[in-house]
Amino acid sequence: MNLLHKYFFGYLPNRVKNIIRGICLVVLVILIIEMAITFIFFIIIIALLSKIVMRFFY
Repeated sequence: MNLLHKYFFGYLPNRVKNIIRGICLVVLVILIIEMAITFIFFIIIIALLSKIVMRFFY
């Protein structure tokens, strides 16, 4: 992180640094939310398939 701060953020003004950090944070949050929604969706699909299989084979 020190290398990134020194050679990338070090030469930029504070306002630009904050804008870039904000954009990176927003992208990170969107990716985490997307992964969580996908995980929940797959859990629901697995649960429904499990219930259907139990109805047919039990």
